[in-house]
Amino acid sequence: MKAAVIEEFNNIVMKEVLEPELGYDEALIKVEYAGICGTDVHIYQGHHKQAKPPLIPGHEFVGRLVKVNTDKHVNLKIGQRVVAQPLTGCGKCELCIQGRDNVCVDLNIFGIHSNGCFAEYIKVPLRKVYSVPEDIDPKIVALVEPLAVAMHDVRRSNLDVGQTVLIIGGGPIGILIAMVAKLNGASKVVISEINEKRIKFAEDMNMRFEMINPLKDDVDSKINKLTNNMGFDVVYEVSGVQAGADLMTKAAKIGGTIMMVGIPSKSHTVDTGAVTLKELKMEGVRIHAQINFAAAVDVISKNIFNDKLKRLITDEFDIENVKEAMEFSIKDKDHFKVLLKMN
Repeated sequence: MKAAVIEEFNNIVMKEVLEPELGYDEALIKVEYAGICGTDVHIYQGHHKQAKPPLIPGHEFVGRLVKVNTDKHVNLKIGQRVVAQPLTGCGKCELCIQGRDNVCVDLNIFGIHSNGCFAEYIKVPLRKVYSVPEDIDPKIVALVEPLAVAMHDVRRSNLDVGQTVLIIGGGPIGILIAMVAKLNGASKVVISEINEKRIKFAEDMNMRFEMINPLKDDVDSKINKLTNNMGFDVVYEVSGVQAGADLMTKAAKIGGTIMMVGIPSKSHTVDTGAVTLKELKMEGVRIHAQINFAAAVDVISKNIFNDKLKRLITDEFDIENVKEAMEFSIKDKDHFKVLLKMN
């Protein structure tokens, strides 16, 4: 099969490689579209500590089920359009038993610890595979994985109907968290972002997101105005930068919740005094639990806000132009989701 292989950092090439050989209870999927994630870019640049070349990257995808290897009954049919949660845990540890295999100590993420979806075919555990309706645009279905990240983040925050939300960072995951927060009943969703094009993009979503631009606004006074001097019930720090870490403790209300979503390139300082004095709850989140991936499949399958999701797909490349797509993802600061089309 053909695949995009990172042979060494900053060098990805199309190659003929062996088709994956199925083990028991595994499925083979022919990939239709794959999304480029920030993690894929970090791997390509050599900034990911766990991913080592040679490696087929990619973990966001949609495709067709072509083969299964099991003697069990499965509620899937060959030829169906499917997605799959792109990670596995050991299945035996305390965390896996709790349904938290996303933080298993033996976590295997496709495209990082093992070969991913920038290829003609990918093999996955059958228990991770979900069918999707034929009448849903496959490009939108390719967004299930990043939507699952947002579903996981919002669910872990225990956001209640009527609460106020601040999202620090208006990139793809930030926008998806904002959409899910609205779906979950947040009364006010505010996004902090400095990129003017991303600000306009969020405003043009017509989902009544309110914006803060820390480069132009008096942030403290605007937060007070938006929250009646209370601060936000839930703050999602998605930027992964020091300025975001500084803002999150200021913006959260007394007794509020902070969700650490963005992955920083280096450790940041946090105002632990504010955490103590305001009795803040802080929680880290990583990828998504399978129950939240399943919820994302359901949201897209039911066409709840697919018209909004489609707007996130700003660029598309053929898989043969994968190097160009990766370089574009690095250099262009205004795009949202870049898709690779498998021919």
